[in-house]
Amino acid sequence: MATIRTTTHTSEDTAEIEADVRIPLSEVRKPLYASVGAADAAVEKILSIPTVYVDEVKKLPGLVTGISARAQKLPTSVQTAVKALPSSVGSQLSDLQGRATSLYNDFADRGEKRVSNIRRSPATEEAVTRTRAAVSQTKAARTSTRRAAESVGKAVSNAATSN
Repeated sequence: MATIRTTTHTSEDTAEIEADVRIPLSEVRKPLYASVGAADAAVEKILSIPTVYVDEVKKLPGLVTGISARAQKLPTSVQTAVKALPSSVGSQLSDLQGRATSLYNDFADRGEKRVSNIRRSPATEEAVTRTRAAVSQTKAARTSTRRAAESVGKAVSNAATSN
């Protein structure tokens, strides 16, 4: 469950509000995984465009020859579709809601698998190791710099008091 702590400071004509929001990771993981999964699916579709394009171009001659027959049937098809519209809209909406939920869950599962694969990859493990080493070196450098600054400060202070 998310928690929010706020602090408000007011003056004559202004109000300043600070907020500290805490959200458990369990509540944000699924949406994050779903976004990763959706991006992964989009990349897969983009990579398949050349193949799909070639296949669709091959279908064009057959589609062109059937245009006149389909054009003659079009007025009847439109009338039938318009008459069926009120009854079909409700069922389509409930179907779409179910499909959207299913797609969201599929994207979340796909994203979780992708993230898991990335985490276990040798490149990621090496990057984590290097990052930890860099953090450790940075902390050590910060400590030695702080100690050096303190000793210089003491030396300057001692020199100033002895003069």
